Amino acid sequence: MENFELGQSVIDLLKEGASYLEKCGVSEARAEADFILAHILNKTRDKLYLDRERLLTPAIVEQFWCLVRQRGARVPLAYILKTREFMGLNFYVDPNVLIPRPETELLVEKALMLIQTDFPGQTVRILDLCTGSGAIAVSLAVHCRSAAIVATDISEQALAVARYNAQQHKVWVDFRQGNLFAPVQGQKFDLILSNPPYVSKDEYLRCSPEVKKEPALALLGGEDGLDFYRYLAMESDEYLTPAGMIIVEIGNLQGLKVVELFSQQGYKTEIFPDYAGWDRIVLARKEYDFDIMRPS
Repeated sequence: MENFELGQSVIDLLKEGASYLEKCGVSEARAEADFILAHILNKTRDKLYLDRERLLTPAIVEQFWCLVRQRGARVPLAYILKTREFMGLNFYVDPNVLIPRPETELLVEKALMLIQTDFPGQTVRILDLCTGSGAIAVSLAVHCRSAAIVATDISEQALAVARYNAQQHKVWVDFRQGNLFAPVQGQKFDLILSNPPYVSKDEYLRCSPEVKKEPALALLGGEDGLDFYRYLAMESDEYLTPAGMIIVEIGNLQGLKVVELFSQQGYKTEIFPDYAGWDRIVLARKEYDFDIMRPS
């Protein structure tokens, strides 16, 4: 292990790295060793194995073990590599932000569908609450160039990451620092989106060591994980246009509870599952009587 001699091959180093990570409790040990070395060599994983007998320099071997030891300490791989793919785009991530998850792509996909069906040809005003890395806001800006997007977060460190990601993808998002609606007083939006903190205190205690390396502020949603949804259900009407909608990601067992919170405030709701069949997205819109609202 940690052999820095000149001439160690790619395949031998990968075997040693995978063995070390497996002993540290990393579930995808071989794959993650592969990703680490591929990152160092600036190769894709498949190209790595085409050079399996390549002899590596001591500097590369030492760099590999530096990163592998971090992963063995259960630092998430995305933080080590400083990148995570989301909606086909690469995002910079660090410990100041939650790592984007594949299931959150459903939130963006649903928003893009609604933009096409409910706001065709319009400049859609979008608010992304708790933006974190900016993955949701930046992805929407990339895939819907006509959208006018505001994104807020209480963490200035997180917003620095989000702004960097917007710059890397050459899109404009109006990032604002502050808690939830505080930075957008007096404004109204067609879509309000969020992947909010929704982990309960009990659930957090059972989370993996990797999850506990992510910012608790972006994970913990109060005693039962529903604090954010209670606030949004009560306060969002002030910030929605008449045809406006709310789209939120939820924990896989929170669907009925979140629906009840919005229904109590006069919203019509729908639940959409993720690819594993778990409740994942809640769509809410106010039940206005448009005949009354329409002028005679």
